[in-house]
Amino acid sequence: MRFLVSPCAYKGTLSPWQLAVAIADGIRDAAPDSSIVIAPIADGGDGTLDALHGAIGGEFKYLEVRGPVDNPVRAKWLNLGDSAVVELANASGLALLPGNKLCALEAHTFGLGQVILNALETNPKNLFICVGGSASTDGGAGALMALGAKFYDIDGSLIGMGGGQLCDVRTCDLSQLDKFFKTIGISSIKVAVDVINPLLGDNGAAAVFGPQKGAGILEVARLDHCLAHFAQVLENATGRNLVNAPGAGAAGGTAFGIATALGAELISGFLWLADVLNLEEKIAASDVVISAEGSLDSQSISGKAIGELAKLCAKYDKPLWAFPAVAEENMDWAASGIHKLVATSGNGVLADEKAVRLTVSKAMTKWSAVF
Repeated sequence: MRFLVSPCAYKGTLSPWQLAVAIADGIRDAAPDSSIVIAPIADGGDGTLDALHGAIGGEFKYLEVRGPVDNPVRAKWLNLGDSAVVELANASGLALLPGNKLCALEAHTFGLGQVILNALETNPKNLFICVGGSASTDGGAGALMALGAKFYDIDGSLIGMGGGQLCDVRTCDLSQLDKFFKTIGISSIKVAVDVINPLLGDNGAAAVFGPQKGAGILEVARLDHCLAHFAQVLENATGRNLVNAPGAGAAGGTAFGIATALGAELISGFLWLADVLNLEEKIAASDVVISAEGSLDSQSISGKAIGELAKLCAKYDKPLWAFPAVAEENMDWAASGIHKLVATSGNGVLADEKAVRLTVSKAMTKWSAVF
């Protein structure tokens, strides 16, 4: 039996590669003669750098930045020579909030901008900005500030950090930012997104993802209003209209802000990485594809890695089995392309490698009739 093991990360717990090894070990425990190919995946969110590094190498660069609520964070980016890849999640991510205390209105992306600046010091020709897993809904304003943009209130003072401050913006000055990017002469900037949501409205950044970041009903309404206000100011300054672009709402609207201010291209994080991994070829050559994700829910099938993986598996008529840490109940996963599913965590305890291996081994033994 030929298995392709392509998990995402368990956010803040296990990297895609740690999960892949644990799953592969579990398969071998139950079916020692199996053929196993490991190809960890990501979609622009947590674990994208690790999955990319595992596939094609490169050199990690580390630096300390301002975290999502100004807490010091040790971030990293991937140097691929002609290309630099940065990941929002390891600089401004939800998992980096001290004590896991959610700060929906105050959290920001300034640290992401610091990482981008550091990466650009190596003069890459191409810059990939992977967004997803953010703690904030600031439209990328924090990152743009770190890069030199200035946002002023009605009195001509600089606004503060966080999505809750965006309503105060009246004007912006992007001249320093524009001058900087023209000076470095970078060829392309691409923003790898993990969702297809627009910036605003019922399916936008605040409404869909705000509650995950601690926003209540009133805070969601405020954040959506603030994003709309910020978008109007930024679009007036640049002439670019990307509010309704698929993926603009990724990472609390960071995708919108960077694409609008820098003229960056929005791309699917999953499809980009899948191309690097030759994932379709690996799927076609397998009998069963196995994936994993920290929290599997209805949003997982809306542009995120496992949902996109399910589409590719369906294309080649390959069954997809999943081992998430936790999974939303009362979901018809088969209708979403996931044929077998077992959660590896329970009773409030997150799974480690040993627990994942044991869960997979037990499941494989139970499903032995399949192979």
